Amino acid sequence: MSIKTWFKNHFSPKARISEYIQQKLLEIYGGGSTSSGVSVNSDTAMRLITVQNCVRVRAATIGQLPCHIMERSGRMRNKAEDFYLYELLHDQPNSWMTSAEFWAMVETFICMRGNFIAYKAQLPGRPIKALIPISWDRVTKCEQHEDYSITYEISFKDGKTRTYNQNQIMHIRGLLTLDGFTGVNPIEYSRETMGNGIAQVRHLGKFFGKGMRPGAVVKHPLNLSAPAHSNLKANLKEKMAGLGTHWDLVLIDEAMDIVFPEIKLVDQQYIELMKMNEAQICGLYRTPLMLVQSGDKTPTYASAEQFMINYLTIGVTPDVTNYEKAIRRDVLTPEERKTYYAKFETKALLRSAFKDQMEGFQIGVNTEIYSPNEVREFMDMNPYEGGDEYRTRTSTVKDSKGDKGNEPKVQE
Repeated sequence: MSIKTWFKNHFSPKARISEYIQQKLLEIYGGGSTSSGVSVNSDTAMRLITVQNCVRVRAATIGQLPCHIMERSGRMRNKAEDFYLYELLHDQPNSWMTSAEFWAMVETFICMRGNFIAYKAQLPGRPIKALIPISWDRVTKCEQHEDYSITYEISFKDGKTRTYNQNQIMHIRGLLTLDGFTGVNPIEYSRETMGNGIAQVRHLGKFFGKGMRPGAVVKHPLNLSAPAHSNLKANLKEKMAGLGTHWDLVLIDEAMDIVFPEIKLVDQQYIELMKMNEAQICGLYRTPLMLVQSGDKTPTYASAEQFMINYLTIGVTPDVTNYEKAIRRDVLTPEERKTYYAKFETKALLRSAFKDQMEGFQIGVNTEIYSPNEVREFMDMNPYEGGDEYRTRTSTVKDSKGDKGNEPKVQE
């Protein structure tokens, strides 16, 4: 094939780029300017502090949740600590990452790319030895075939491209998908909002960079010819260079007048626009404003508690449920699914609220939902003899003998 033919086939106006390649180009290179004139992609969006705050909060939240492999036996549910996948998902998925780092990375990619994949390092028919995360940016093609199987074409640093089938990959998609096998990139579909936020930050930086003097208007009493107008404009621009930072003296000739327009941020409702942009981005990531140190009012204890319950209900739980189902589909074998399942321990989010945690445990023990030793195990404390019994502990009587008259005693 000649060079001319090759170029004709690849760059002809009639040639069409696949929708998947178009999507990857939009994601990586920004997909052109937004209405604000700012080009936005996943990397530039991360430089917007509100986006970074939301992603950090979500990654830190998911990263601290222990992922257990549970074993079901009839009505019994127990941690399968001897199962080969338990340590992999609970402690260390590969030789260089902890589980907290791994799951935080998963959440970050879901927030910024809409997809996360990991290669399952294993010999054919043998147990998985490690989960190797692969950047979604290296996936050059993700395709579903006529038999509904999925293949992944992945480019590596050595320049080679390898194809993997779905049995070799753990693929976690975002909750929003349009084709059923790839997640929607939230940045791509929120580009206008991100662009407005980045444009606001740039505008503020330039505003202060010019000493809060956005510019000057020079009035000339005469009508100047085009060459004279151009020369005078160039001379004034040269004289005024550095005005915003050094306040150099500007020489005004020929009875001209110079005016510095007073443009105040308050007149542009700048603060209100920034708050609205923050609220929109926090809504995209289902993160309360209080968690990114934003909002008009300082939350009270009651409102903060409701915010956290709301965050746990609609922000965290849907994601960890999605991860649990992805583990079942991609990590467990069909035979293992009959006995084992993954479960993220969301109660870990209550560790910081000691008073609420103790009251909850007290109710759980008194209503025989927990045994005392189960509570102690959750708090990484050693069990005690008799603590495995389920019994109500609210009925107490006082011992009137000796010096122990004020100590309650459990009535057997």
